[in-house]
Amino acid sequence: MNYKDKLKFLFAHILFLSPQTNLDPEEKRRRIRERYIIVITAFLIIGLTFLESYISRTQGKLPISSNILVHFILNLNIILLVLLIFLVIRNIVKLFFERRRGILGTRLRTKLVVAFIALTIIPTLLLFWVSANLITSTIDNLFSFQVESSLEESLEIAKNYYQNLKDNSIFFARNLSKTIAKKNLLHPDNAQQLQKFIEHRVEEYNLGAIEILSPSSPEQKSLAIAFNPLLKEKVKNRINFKIPFELYKNKEEYVKIQSLQEGGELIRGVVPIFSTQEQIKGFVVVSYYLPKKLVRKMQGISNRFSDYQHLRLSQPPIKPTYILLLANITLLLFFAAIMFGFHLAKNLTGPIKELAEGTLKVAKGDLEVRIEISKADDEIGFLVDSFNQMIQDLKNGRAQLEQINKNLQDMNLELDKRRNYMEIVLKNVAAGVISIDPEGKITTINNSVGKILGLEKVDSFINKNYKEILPPKYLLQVEALLDEVDFSSNITFEKEIKLILPNKTLDLSTFITPLKDEKGDYLGLVIVVEDVTELQKGQRIAAWREVARRIAHEIKNPLTPIQLSAQRLRRRYKDKFLEDGEIFDECTNTIITQVELLKNMVNEFSHFARMPAAKPSPNYLPQIIQEVLPIFREAHKHITFNFDESESPPLMNFDPDQIKRALINIIENAVEAIEIQGEINIRTFYDRKAKVAGFEVADNGCGIPPEKRARLFEPYFSTKKSGTGLGLAIVESIISEHQGRIQVKDNYPKGTIFRIELPAKV
Repeated sequence: MNYKDKLKFLFAHILFLSPQTNLDPEEKRRRIRERYIIVITAFLIIGLTFLESYISRTQGKLPISSNILVHFILNLNIILLVLLIFLVIRNIVKLFFERRRGILGTRLRTKLVVAFIALTIIPTLLLFWVSANLITSTIDNLFSFQVESSLEESLEIAKNYYQNLKDNSIFFARNLSKTIAKKNLLHPDNAQQLQKFIEHRVEEYNLGAIEILSPSSPEQKSLAIAFNPLLKEKVKNRINFKIPFELYKNKEEYVKIQSLQEGGELIRGVVPIFSTQEQIKGFVVVSYYLPKKLVRKMQGISNRFSDYQHLRLSQPPIKPTYILLLANITLLLFFAAIMFGFHLAKNLTGPIKELAEGTLKVAKGDLEVRIEISKADDEIGFLVDSFNQMIQDLKNGRAQLEQINKNLQDMNLELDKRRNYMEIVLKNVAAGVISIDPEGKITTINNSVGKILGLEKVDSFINKNYKEILPPKYLLQVEALLDEVDFSSNITFEKEIKLILPNKTLDLSTFITPLKDEKGDYLGLVIVVEDVTELQKGQRIAAWREVARRIAHEIKNPLTPIQLSAQRLRRRYKDKFLEDGEIFDECTNTIITQVELLKNMVNEFSHFARMPAAKPSPNYLPQIIQEVLPIFREAHKHITFNFDESESPPLMNFDPDQIKRALINIIENAVEAIEIQGEINIRTFYDRKAKVAGFEVADNGCGIPPEKRARLFEPYFSTKKSGTGLGLAIVESIISEHQGRIQVKDNYPKGTIFRIELPAKV
């Protein structure tokens, strides 16, 4: 089973449809469409259910619009579930009516569907009830008074802690301001005493830092600063801090929470230092340091309380969301059980029904019956295999009887068993030259290499390693060729190789010469590639023509006496064999028929061996076609021959007899490619720019495989068991002598097109 068959088989099982169901096309399309709707709807419900679950889990972090989205998804899920329920009920009702009509397999299908529903409904409902109670209790506990109270008290403790540090910073700053003013420590002569004073107070009050700022400087110069050792590791010199302008104007106290780069915080209390005239002489800044871990914990408490409040607002739709989610899953399980019951019942009853139908066909004499089912190792599969084997044995017995009558004919056709395989090559191409340096890089390459090998833009290969350019299958061939070269000398290595390209095979003569400088150092390689395909092809055709001439000479002479002797025996002794007269008549008739076939084959050999020279003269191509078509229309009533001469060529120089013979050979091949009824279309064409005219013959027959198309014009190659293999070789020879060309391509949707191009010259 290939990839496409496997894919087809998989989809058939997904849709619960047997690949060999005997239904009319309209009913089959309707069932496939219905099952597509069921599968797509089920997947939509599953997808929306997961989306709904995700949104429900993240509701606390999403805006209020997410609640609207949840309601929309819930409503859409309900609609899809109603659609699924309708389709399932429709299938059940259909099964009920099919059972009423007594259709084979409906009783078993009904039992299986009911069994699967019964086995599924009890545990599913129990699971639904337990899960619903668990969800309800969990959500109620989540939004209980104890949880909310704990979060509020934690937030209140955090706020009180911050406020206490703010109050302490102002309190200590106020005391220090009074002491400094009283002792006049801001006087320049008391600078050392001021520094010792604040250092002692930092240690005594367990503060983060004390800083004395000057009010007169715009930059607020620090007069003295003392750090707690823990804070001194986090900051250097001084902390960037400016006193707001309002403090100068209103002479107020000030508290600020300042964040540090390392993640911690400073709670800074600022109190002015007044002189006796109530003027501001400076500022005392008292700082408390909060470590990074403590700040994060405080922020975490605040964020959790905020999230909890937001989640509490969206509490109402959470319970029904999860309940509906469980309901979706429950209904989906019901649906899966019912459809799986249908599927299993179809797999069991389908082969039995096909066996009954196949038995009736065999009883009527039809031995082409074959039952195809999915891969099965059970008793039903064994029964189907045994039935198929029995039919095959009967068919083989009939074929053996027919084969006995054809043995004599087949033995005569064995004379043309041997076929030689030749390569299609390019014509009239120059040698290609490639030079490679010691590292394997291409340094020189000419366009002839591209023409020979079918490559484009060969200049882009320069300075690239040949191993990177060549495909693996060609690289192995090149490396094997290089292994035979003697790099120790300058002797040119010569070898003919065959290169198989995607659409042709080339016979190449390769000349490889190692390059060395005066010192004998290796410089690289020069590779010359010459296409000798056409030369070898000409030699082979000449040899085949000589073989054909000798075969025709040796075989033709004894054929006539053999035929005459058989006819004489038939006339003289036909009435004397009373009991075996029929056998005698059949044997003599076979000899006469086979001799006539050998004569025709000898004539083909003679035509191929002694092809007359073309005698071109001005002729009208459509006229030649019109002369040939009536013969085929009369002989082949089951084929429709159409002729389109809308692009009528002008008068052209060609040999009418040879072109007519080529046309007849091509049409005969098209006729033999059509098995029962078909159509052959012939049209003429004329390309004024290219000065080319000709005709196309298109059929809708069995077509020509790509692997055989390249050898169509070789002598003695044929795709037919009874063909001589010379017809298309003669056609190609005629067209080549007229300096034209012949092309073969596929005809869509099936068949082959032969295109003949001739020079449009008078």
